[in-house]
Amino acid sequence: MASIKPQSYFQTIKQFRCTNCGGEISLINSRTRYIGCQYCGAVVDARSEAHQVITKLNQPSKYPPKSFIRLGMQAKFDGVRYQVLGRTCWRSLYKEYWKDEDGSGYSDETWKYDEWVLMSEYQTFFYLIEDEEGYAISTSIVPVYPNLLSNLKIKDFYSNSIRQVQEYGNSEVVFFEGESTYQIHAGDKVQFTEYVAGNSFIVETRLDNTGTAKEIEFFEETKISRNQLLTAFGGNPEVDKLLQLRTQRRANNKFWLKTFGFAGIIFLLLLFYSLGSGNQIFTQKFVIPQALDSNKISETPELLTLIRPFEVQPGMVKLVLSASFPDNSDAWVGLELQDSKGEIANVLDDNFFQESGTEYWQEDGESGWEDWEESEREKEAYYRVEQTDTYSGKVYVIPNAKGDVTVQFTVFQGSILSRYFMIAAICCGVGFVITVLAGIRDWNVM
Repeated sequence: MASIKPQSYFQTIKQFRCTNCGGEISLINSRTRYIGCQYCGAVVDARSEAHQVITKLNQPSKYPPKSFIRLGMQAKFDGVRYQVLGRTCWRSLYKEYWKDEDGSGYSDETWKYDEWVLMSEYQTFFYLIEDEEGYAISTSIVPVYPNLLSNLKIKDFYSNSIRQVQEYGNSEVVFFEGESTYQIHAGDKVQFTEYVAGNSFIVETRLDNTGTAKEIEFFEETKISRNQLLTAFGGNPEVDKLLQLRTQRRANNKFWLKTFGFAGIIFLLLLFYSLGSGNQIFTQKFVIPQALDSNKISETPELLTLIRPFEVQPGMVKLVLSASFPDNSDAWVGLELQDSKGEIANVLDDNFFQESGTEYWQEDGESGWEDWEESEREKEAYYRVEQTDTYSGKVYVIPNAKGDVTVQFTVFQGSILSRYFMIAAICCGVGFVITVLAGIRDWNVM
C-alpha cells in the first residue's frame, strides 16, 4: 500500500493478511464489510475472523491504476482531509446523443473508467471518476424532483424542466480493490442515465444478479483538472516527487522558451534586414532590338553588349534581371559573368514574356471565369562571394518580333537571405513547437 502520513482521524482499525495471497491488508472504515485485495484480486470478508475469500475478480495486473492515485493516499478538498479507500473499474456499453446539421440521434459507444471512493475525516464519502478524458468528483445528491429516463427525456432534478438525455446504458464491474460496505462481484451492473445542466447529473439503478433493480441513487459530477488533483494530493511522498519533477520541467521549459524566443527575435530582425535587396552597387540598362524580319529570327543567342566592370566585396550578392516588353511579345536574354582572371563565374538567364492583353479561360471546366494580366517579368539569384574581386561580363540575346525590349541588370551587396536562414528558421520553428508541446505535456502530466 502507498505510504501515508499518520493522522488521528485516519487510524487503522484492523490489519490482517489476505487469505488468498498473504498480502498485507489494512482497514480504515469501521463500516467496511468486504475488501478487495490489491495484490491478487480476491474479495475477502473483513468482519469474519477467518477472513474467508468470498470471490475472486480479475487479476490486478490487467487493470492497473490509470494515474498516480493509489489506495491509502490522502488528499485535501475544500479544507477537509480525505483518504482513498477503494477503486472499482467499470466497463460501459451505452448510447451517446449527437446532433449536427444533418439531424440528431444516439450512437453506440463503449467506455472504461475507474471509480475511486474517498472517505473524509468526518466519515463522509465521495467518488472520484477517472477516465481517458480526465477527472470528475461525483457526489451523491437528494434531488427535488427524482425521476427516471422516459422517452429519451428526463426532468431536471432541481428545476423540473425537461432535459435531453446525453447518455444512457449499462456499466459492469470488471475489477475491484480496497474497502466496500457491500459485496462486489465481477459482472455487477448498474443502469445509468445522464443529462447536462452545467455539471453532469446522473441517476444510477443498481441491479441484482437477476437484473432486478435493488437500489437507485442520484449523483452530480463536477470536473476537476489534473493540476487541481495533484495539488489536492500534495503531501503524499509519491505525489510530492511528481510535483517536484513537474516544477523542474516547467523551469526547464521556461528557460528553453526564453532561449528560443530570444533566438527567434534575433532571427526575425536578421530576416527583416535580409528581405531587403541590400545596397545597390551596380546597374546597367540595354535594349534588345526588334528583329527586322520576323520570319528570319534566329534561335541562336547573339552577343549584344558588354557589362561594365564592377567590384564586389565578400558576402552575399543579389543579381537581378528585369525587362519591359511591347504587347504580346517575348525575348531571351542571358548573362555570362567572369571574374578578374577571366574565368566564368555565374550565368543568369531568363525567357521573359509579357501578355498585356486580356486572355480568358474556363477554370476547372466550371462556369466561373477569371482574367489575368502580366506586364513585366523579373528574375533574381543569390551568390556568395568569398573575396573581393572585379567582375564583368557579356550579354547575349535573341531579338523578338514585336519591338524593342528594355532590360536592366542590377547588382545588390549585403542581401543575406539564403538557405542558411531557411535552415535556421526550420530549426527555430521545430524547437519552439517541441518546447511548447513539452510544456503542455508537463503541465498536464502525471
